[in-house]
Amino acid sequence: MQNFQFAKFYQRLSAFIFDTFIVSVAYGIIIAIITMNPEKLLSRFNSTSGNSTLDLIVISIIMLILFVIVPKFNRGMTFGQRFLAIKMIKDNYEETTMLTFLIRFIIIAALSVLFLGVPLIINVYLMLFRKDHKTIQDWLFKTSVIQTR
Repeated sequence: MQNFQFAKFYQRLSAFIFDTFIVSVAYGIIIAIITMNPEKLLSRFNSTSGNSTLDLIVISIIMLILFVIVPKFNRGMTFGQRFLAIKMIKDNYEETTMLTFLIRFIIIAALSVLFLGVPLIINVYLMLFRKDHKTIQDWLFKTSVIQTR
């Protein structure tokens, strides 16, 4: 890569945890509104609408917005990435497109469901032990996560 510095393991993991927290809060708010039960907001880790299909649709839409649409309008960064000053770019130094974010999201979500979360665990080990901290989806889509400061 040119003179970019790869994002550190703790930056990538922290951004993911931050984004996951945002998904959790948004889910709690939406479920509280749907069920008209404000207690669901405070117990979002135990909250459900009572309909697993609806829950899956709500969480998928929230994640799609956060991991695909937000980066489109936030210079290629999720909220967690922006907070930690990291950004995903293509290996040929171009900006990532919304299509790249969408396909990455679909692939990693499908692999994680299909293999019961094992790809996420593998990603943590890859980020931890590789010098460039690349994950499975970085290899597949020829992307890297770099520091912006």
